[in-house]
Amino acid sequence: MTIVLPQSAVAASLGVQQLATAFSPAFSHLRILRNLIIPMPSGCAVPTARIDAVIVCETGVYLFEIKAWRNAFVYRKKSDEAPPRWFLRLHGCTRAREVKDPAWQGGRKTTQLRSLLPDDLRLQYFVLLPCEGVELEGVMPAAVITQQDLPYIARLVRNNGRTARTYPLLDAQAVDRTVQRLLEIQGDLSLETHAQNCRERIERPAVTWPAVNAMGLQ
Repeated sequence: MTIVLPQSAVAASLGVQQLATAFSPAFSHLRILRNLIIPMPSGCAVPTARIDAVIVCETGVYLFEIKAWRNAFVYRKKSDEAPPRWFLRLHGCTRAREVKDPAWQGGRKTTQLRSLLPDDLRLQYFVLLPCEGVELEGVMPAAVITQQDLPYIARLVRNNGRTARTYPLLDAQAVDRTVQRLLEIQGDLSLETHAQNCRERIERPAVTWPAVNAMGLQ
């Protein structure tokens, strides 16, 4: 029997391989976690969130939101009145489709994880587009990177961490302790738990408000 993996899973595996290749030469002690599930604050539409890849190394913790976009132009439309809207246009096509803002997705997970980790630990996130044929159009947030950017990013986080010293550097034992803390935050949460939470969010009926007349009364 042939098992066909979804594109997101294939892209995540590819992204993790690329991360290991880029970061391993820069750091002597490196740990990579895949599919870290974290609890989200009460009131969120989905009570859990998945972080595709987490690197723990000498200079801190780096989160990666990995997208399966390929053979496409990625661009944003900005407005003064609303958050930026993101679009994906396949090569050879004239029409684009709107996609969720990956920078916002990564940012909210980072904010939540920041509240669960020590304040003296560097925490940074990136959106990684590991597949072929992805081109970024216009001005993009610095956190949005492609495969070609990874060697530079690895050197950048190493050099910035060692020279700025805004946060203490982590030795091998501190790296392992940080990984253990991340696993404690995850606890018994699993991919299956998160998938079920997402399904329940999709299947949840929309709230309908009672009709009102012009006076605002039923």
